[in-house]
Amino acid sequence: MRLRTRLNVLMAVTAVLGTGGGCREPISHETPGTVAPALADLVGSTATGDTIFVVVRYDESATTGDALAGGIMNLGAGARALRQLPFVGALATPAQVNAIAGLPGVVRVSENRRLAWLEMGSPAPLLALLDESVATIKADQARTRFGVSGRGIGVAILDSGIDGLYQFDVQYPSRTVQNLKVVANGRDLVCFKNVPCPGSIYVENLANSESSVGHGTHVAGIAGGNGTMSDGLYTGVAPGSNLIGIGTGDILFIFWALAGFDYILQNQDRYNIKVVNNSWGTTGAFDPDDPVSVATQRVHDRGITVVFAAGNEGPGENTLNPYSVAPWVIGVAASCSATDTLAQQLHCQPGGMVADFSSRGIPGDALYHPTVTAPGVHILSTRASTGIVLNGLDANHDFELTSTCGLRTAFALYYTCASGTSMASPHVAGVVALMQERAGGRLTPDQVKNLLVQTADPMAGYAVFEVGAGLVNALDAVRRSR
Repeated sequence: MRLRTRLNVLMAVTAVLGTGGGCREPISHETPGTVAPALADLVGSTATGDTIFVVVRYDESATTGDALAGGIMNLGAGARALRQLPFVGALATPAQVNAIAGLPGVVRVSENRRLAWLEMGSPAPLLALLDESVATIKADQARTRFGVSGRGIGVAILDSGIDGLYQFDVQYPSRTVQNLKVVANGRDLVCFKNVPCPGSIYVENLANSESSVGHGTHVAGIAGGNGTMSDGLYTGVAPGSNLIGIGTGDILFIFWALAGFDYILQNQDRYNIKVVNNSWGTTGAFDPDDPVSVATQRVHDRGITVVFAAGNEGPGENTLNPYSVAPWVIGVAASCSATDTLAQQLHCQPGGMVADFSSRGIPGDALYHPTVTAPGVHILSTRASTGIVLNGLDANHDFELTSTCGLRTAFALYYTCASGTSMASPHVAGVVALMQERAGGRLTPDQVKNLLVQTADPMAGYAVFEVGAGLVNALDAVRRSR
């Protein structure tokens, strides 16, 4: 699925935030009680009696989530407060939306817009199998040299879910230690005044949290699959890590992403979560007041490294997924195989190392650029039994072009190929798990980011706005993580 390019520059934000990855308070562009412009347009076009699901951000010094949710329910709308993040989801009529904006402590009311997974919708026959991509970033050398595999480190996969029933590489509960879905129906998620409130918004302990996409299972295998179903051939970056699957459903919306981050914050100590992978995004300029950016900064500030796919809208400039631009986040571009001549004829120019679909930043800009680059072209990883969408998209090059993909027939039921920055991002999340194991979990997100930048291999012929610091080097990053 390719995102439509419509990124714009916020030069004032760039000037204030600078280049570092440190903790900064978000710059507020909103006045109290603001209804975001996109939501205002939606409210104006919605029939009086129809309802809209909205995201309400509040000032934690002025109110609490439960108090605000109660105030929203007093208006006749439905509401649900998150536990760790300053957001309330609300199901409201247009008049109620405007009234919510005037409640005490409300900072911003936003549209619950749809987001997108960042795999390619029509993958081309390119070569960078998981057994090769792990070696490309020297993760196999790091595991051998330093005896690390991500043991004891929690890696959250905020995605479409994980099939831990059929796919033993990410099996629940031995590999995926927690597997859950966020309740998908907005009306089932919120509470109304004088009506029994639904229970938890999370359905936990699922063997398979995938519905029909298969994206999250593929991503999970890259980050931490142990290669069981391929006799160890297709092993992920951190095969000893503990995966936490957070399934947001077949279609991802902002509040469901926020609920996923909230679950991570609620359970970070329980599962020792040190990194969260996000192979999804949107378009537009980076906005520190965007609910997702507010959430990722809170996650960062709590000691969890946030990794985002850079987007699939390249090769034009200024096409980055805005969530990957936040200075407290690690944004990952996608590279090709250095040795595959067929890839160079398709998504890579002769001698090139960067996929043409990989989103680029702005030349010379201190903010708009990926952090690092990782393999993201035709990555062979775990297949979900229920992954109808991804399995369908990949059927052509899995089976008609098996010699190109390299997928062995004996393993075809359990693995599939996919391309995108979605596939590059979990390589880096896995490297973070290796680094944290070597460091005893003591690295801060800023230290992780700085080490990845300092140890990345420069990519000749490419600028920072295209590849960031270069190709991630797990061996050197783990070596320096003591």
